[in-house]
Formats: sequence, C-alpha cells, structure tokens
Amino acid sequence: MSESGMKGTGREIIVTAIVSAYRCERFLRGCLDDLLGQTIGERLEIIVIDSGSPENESAIVEEYRRSHPNVRLIRTEERETIYAAWTRGARAATGRYLTNANADDRHRSDAFEVMARTLDENPDVALVYANSRITATPNQTFADCTPIGATDWPEFDRREFFRYNFVGPHPMWRRSLHGTYGYFDRDFEVCGDYEFWLRIARRENFRLIPEVLGLYFLSPETAERRDKLRSRNETLLARKRYRMNE
Repeated sequence: MSESGMKGTGREIIVTAIVSAYRCERFLRGCLDDLLGQTIGERLEIIVIDSGSPENESAIVEEYRRSHPNVRLIRTEERETIYAAWTRGARAATGRYLTNANADDRHRSDAFEVMARTLDENPDVALVYANSRITATPNQTFADCTPIGATDWPEFDRREFFRYNFVGPHPMWRRSLHGTYGYFDRDFEVCGDYEFWLRIARRENFRLIPEVLGLYFLSPETAERRDKLRSRNETLLARKRYRMNE
C-alpha cells in the first residue's frame, strides 16, 4: 500500500470526502472538479482510495495533487471491497465530518457547507442526509444536468429505518462515531453502508436536510443493481444483526 498527499493545508479540515476508485477513470476528473468546487474550499480534505484499479486513477490524482495539497491518494496493490476502502479513508481522515463521494455522483456547490453547518448546530445529530436529483447521463454537473427524477426521503424515524434505507447516496457523519461503533464491515460488498447506519441508528439521531444537495447517476453497473440477490441477502443480514425490539 502506498500513500501520497499532505494532511491538510494549514487550516482546520472540516470535512473529509472519501472516494473509492476502481475502474472509474472516466468519472474521476469530474468527481475531483466537483469536490474542489465546494464552497468550503481548502477546509475540505479529499482522500482517493485506488484499490488496485487497472486504469489510470492514480495518475489523475497525482496530477491534481500537484496543485491541490488537500488531495490525498492511497493505493493498494490488491482489489478490496468498497467498504474496506471507505474504512481506509475513514482511518486516514483528519476532518471532523466524513462523507463518501461516489466517483460518478456530483453535488450542489454548497452541499458540504450546508451539511457541516447542520452538524455543527445540532450536536445531538450523528448523521445528516438530503435529497438528490437523479440522472441517467454520465458526467453531468449538478448545475447543468437533465434529471429523470429526484429522491424524496422522509424525516428520520428509527423504526422505519430498520425497514428500509432512506439515508441515500450522499450522507455526512461525524468521524468520532467510528471510535464508538467501529468501521465498515469489509465483508459486505453491496450494503455495508446500510449495515453501519443500522449499527449506529439504534442509539444515534439522524436528520433530513429538506433540500436537494446531490446528483445521483443511475448506473446499471452498480453492484447493487448487478447483483440483486446479494443486495437482498446483505440487507436481511444487516437487519437481523441489529433487529430492534418491537
């Protein structure tokens, strides 16, 4: 495993965005441009985990890193699950708050500022989530997209969350949660995020931000859509693991 990049820019890092990169070269420049365009600017840390990808993700990150010291790269020689990559990123992060930045998704330019401010103002909230536009066209920006729909997530309800996952693809959570609840289960391939959200939802509060802050690319190549049986089995396993008393 190798790592390159500076830890921070001399100012306190507010948010660390974790990008898991495997066979996503065609999306990565747009992803990094999207993240670097966030209004919190240099107080954002970007950690790209290249999990042994055969494409040129690491070279792209190194190019960006030369002019953006808040961009970091961790490369592993072997491929690992996305949740193993997220755990690497979370362990290396210096931000108060963490978010997963999927390489093919995009954000409203002030999304991280809005989410971080909500967490700052609500110390009893562990995780925030918001709605997203949905596009079937790759590499569009939030400001210039042709949406085919949008999410409409409900307000957080603990019992309902154990029936279906409504956190969505672009949450933000406190890094300190990992000290209490551990990291993502790397044995999950599709629903490891839901498993972790269920783990903390038994005791922690989540909050919906009633705004559209993300752009979700509806790709037929996602693991969840490619392997619906695995997705179903992992979802059931996570719910069984953290079943609440009725």
